[in-house]
Amino acid sequence: MARRENDDRTWGMKVTELFLPFFGPASIRKTPPIPPTAEDIARDTRLRRTLERVTRPDGHVYLVERRD
Repeated sequence: MARRENDDRTWGMKVTELFLPFFGPASIRKTPPIPPTAEDIARDTRLRRTLERVTRPDGHVYLVERRD
């Protein structure tokens, strides 16, 4: 198999793609999504109040505690 000019896939990715016709994509949901519980919503709200998302100049994103 000759390497294409713009093909930057690793050998592992190429092998994985060979299985796609048999196993399909990783995540296919045939049922409707499950809505979040009240506990999940409360946890998300609490985290958003206490944490802040910061992006470094190199594009790396991380969370820090809010100062206010």
